[in-house]
Amino acid sequence: MELKVIRVGNDGEGIAYHQNKPVFIYYAYKNETVRADLSINKRGAYEGELKEIIKPSEYRITPQCPFYGICGGCNLMHIRYQESLYYKKDLIKYLIKKEFGDQDKDISINNTIPSKDIFNYRNQMNIPVRKINNENSIGLFYRGTNQFLPIDQCMIQDDHLNKLAKDILWLMNKKKIEAYDPKTNTGQVVNLAIRTNLEGQMQLTFVLKNQANLTNLIKELLKKNPKVISVYENFVPKYKTNRDLLSGTLKHLAGTEELIMTLENYQFFLTPHAFFQLNTKQAINLYNTIIKKADLKKTDIVLDAYSGVGTIATFLSPHVKEVVAIESIKDAVKAMEKSNQVNQIQNIKPITGDVIKVTEYLKKKFDVMVFDPPRTGLGEKVVNYILKNKPSKIIYVSCDPETLVKDLKGLSKLYQIVSIDPFDMFPQTSQVESITLLSLKTA
Repeated sequence: MELKVIRVGNDGEGIAYHQNKPVFIYYAYKNETVRADLSINKRGAYEGELKEIIKPSEYRITPQCPFYGICGGCNLMHIRYQESLYYKKDLIKYLIKKEFGDQDKDISINNTIPSKDIFNYRNQMNIPVRKINNENSIGLFYRGTNQFLPIDQCMIQDDHLNKLAKDILWLMNKKKIEAYDPKTNTGQVVNLAIRTNLEGQMQLTFVLKNQANLTNLIKELLKKNPKVISVYENFVPKYKTNRDLLSGTLKHLAGTEELIMTLENYQFFLTPHAFFQLNTKQAINLYNTIIKKADLKKTDIVLDAYSGVGTIATFLSPHVKEVVAIESIKDAVKAMEKSNQVNQIQNIKPITGDVIKVTEYLKKKFDVMVFDPPRTGLGEKVVNYILKNKPSKIIYVSCDPETLVKDLKGLSKLYQIVSIDPFDMFPQTSQVESITLLSLKTA
């Protein structure tokens, strides 16, 4: 069927219309005329498989990756980078308009802040390892499936990670350590998790479905690649899907227990399961933008909720009286405490626990609240907590425009949405990070 693409959706998919119903066409872009095969997906919506581009967009380019359109890692590599920045701003504008109607004109949405690196920017790789045709392979998955796709490198991963994954695969073959075979439920290694810092040092975790003796492999690997400074195994006998990768029993095998991430003059100490922004250079830009937007005072007492290892709290600390950093994961709080000691910061108070429960217990009045929640957003409980306690300013760092806009609707009862700054943390993908500044309305 020949279709005209009208706009682009939240997942980077082109949206056309057939019989007044939307048709979602991946890898198509707005104002293109395309030919697509129509089907009805599990949600009962039309989905179009792109077959031919009859009239291409003026922004269309040839993707550099040979696996583009097959694996699910990237979905905007077919358009110029500058246009992808416009798309991310327009997506937030569209969702704000949809939720706020005519009130949207009072909300300032700035241009998307670009990433310095648009390829090889990701500092962490979680790459599946499988036995295919009796051979160990690394790869990804076909888009929208659990079907394994063998690849030899990923263009958005740091090159140190790509090279190390190949080295490990070679050593696995040499040492006769087998990748997992889901058909026979045999083999040991199901995944390699590798993280790197700006100095090229790496932390490696073998995710094992079945136990394996990795001693000789690790010994040779460390000799071959001295940049690998920390090695773990994560034994996950009940592994079924990638959702299980963070479960299991984590065991330190070699090198240091932590990978040190240095951002400007600050050090952060990461164990394998600690959350850290995936684009290191853009993360520094993000934290400095938060400081600029917040316009902090030396007398301010600040709440940093969902603080992780304390990166935002650390950047805020020189500008305020005190930061209370709340994080539910105990290991992340331990890492924050170590960072505070090494960075000689005394005005951050790290606390393990749920945001609402901890703040109610503290009964502390915050001048500014900073939130960096997961994709699920703040939710009704946290929004109601904010409305009850009425800090003068809120900084909301979001990684999902849909949940952001829903939360902003609730907060707008008492708060003016001063500005939204889209951030391109993930070039070549439709993922949109943003910083929203809100101020308490005056009576």
